[in-house]
Amino acid sequence: MKKNMDTESHTEPGGIPRPDITVAHNILLALAQKGRLSFKELMSMPLTTKGIARRTANSYYTALARLKRRRQIVRTTDHRYELTQIGEYAAMKAFVRKEIVVLEEARMAEKTSTPTAQRWDGKWRIAIFDMPESKRPLRDYLRGMLKRLGCREFQRSMWIYPHRLPPFVGKLFEDPQVRKYVRLLTVSDIDYDDDIQRKFKIR
Repeated sequence: MKKNMDTESHTEPGGIPRPDITVAHNILLALAQKGRLSFKELMSMPLTTKGIARRTANSYYTALARLKRRRQIVRTTDHRYELTQIGEYAAMKAFVRKEIVVLEEARMAEKTSTPTAQRWDGKWRIAIFDMPESKRPLRDYLRGMLKRLGCREFQRSMWIYPHRLPPFVGKLFEDPQVRKYVRLLTVSDIDYDDDIQRKFKIR
């Protein structure tokens, strides 16, 4: 997950991850975790979430063909599959999507429509972006992800949230191609934040 971070961003309209996990996503996640895998090994890998589409041999053949056309995977000489540089980025996005699905499933199980139902600890989490225009697809994707999690745009290129962000966000921001453009701050004091508290319904 270290190269070509803004390749094939058009697969995520508006930068907002959709709430579904497909067989193709499962393949990308398996290859990112295990490296080279045969068709049989891919079929035997556990599903990432219960929301994934039904698994059949035909669905895997179709997904593998699609991933090869997108140049996200290649078939090796020993008849196994592995990620390309483009595929590493696609696997990162699949990882984020999976984590969001798991998070939203947990919220639904708890009958919590928004994360702001948590008790506020008095601290703000602020994500600051400083990306060149050439990185716009990546910037849009990260913004979409934060919006999906419930963050709000505080000022231009600054997103704010009143609770701890899920651990996968920190892991994503540590990626070498992301961390040099993003800073994540935890702030306990803002001169005036009554309006922000009202937006998050914590006041």
